[in-house]
Amino acid sequence: MATLRLFANLRESAGTDRVSFEASTVGDILAQANEKFGEKFSSGASAAGVWVNGEPAVASTTIVESDEVALIPPVSGGALTATKLDFGPNLLSVALFAALIAVSWADPAWFAFIATGAILAWVWDLSESSKRLADTFVVFPPMIGATLGGIGAYAWGFEGFAGALALGVIVAVSWPVFDSSHREFRATSATTLVTVVATAATAGLVLIRLTGTYAVVAFVLVTVFALVGAWIAGAYGASIQSVDANVGALLGALLAGLLAGLFISEMDIAAGLLGGVAAAAGVIAGRTLGSMLRTGRISHTEDSPGLLAMFDGAVLAAPLFWIAIWLFS
Repeated sequence: MATLRLFANLRESAGTDRVSFEASTVGDILAQANEKFGEKFSSGASAAGVWVNGEPAVASTTIVESDEVALIPPVSGGALTATKLDFGPNLLSVALFAALIAVSWADPAWFAFIATGAILAWVWDLSESSKRLADTFVVFPPMIGATLGGIGAYAWGFEGFAGALALGVIVAVSWPVFDSSHREFRATSATTLVTVVATAATAGLVLIRLTGTYAVVAFVLVTVFALVGAWIAGAYGASIQSVDANVGALLGALLAGLLAGLFISEMDIAAGLLGGVAAAAGVIAGRTLGSMLRTGRISHTEDSPGLLAMFDGAVLAAPLFWIAIWLFS
């Protein structure tokens, strides 16, 4: 049977993120899904985009038993539709946050090693999630860039960060010269973008640790509060004066930043609040970037597929948070 994958409000309407049907065309599998899940689902599905194994599809597209049909609603900028906080799909992301906290008291070299490993795992998960798309990025330049970012920041600080970023971009844009199978402009652009983000993320994490152990604690606290704030606003914001997930992320990060400024000696209240704003911006932008690369559509308020999708926000939050505390601490 072909598998139908559901995202965002369609997943909530159906009560599941995937279901299998005996069908020979896209139109057939959608008709069966509409009949099974009812009018609310059918209304949402009528405006959704349809993809078969990462390729855009129409109702007449033929499918076979091994095919995966993805039904993705239009770009979303509103509130999350989640009604419960499900850590099940995000356990690996939670484990990465815990690992960063645990190793923050170790030698900075060990922290650099773990931080680099975390970003490499994120890049690999992002690559696996994006394979359903027709144009994806090449995984090796971002992994090289992330490694260079960790080494450069640990050894030479900001100068190492800048040098690693430059080398990472050179590797990304030069890769098509040696790999003839990835010479499309969109693939090269996506590869360069992910390389820049991965390099900045690893370097940002290492530079935060070099600022101090408790700076890492502050970063994780602010980022987690932003994610939880986004979930609370998404789940209950409609009944709380229409607070959307992005506003929830900002409020959560500001609260954590205030607490960090009050209780962490390595930063003051101004640095904590600015760090909170920067981290919230990173979380929102990271979720947007993650959804674009994982699903081919931009959504900064909906969960994306992938074992480390929850970590998307933290990846961009790290360099922005470091810049904020570097300027004001």
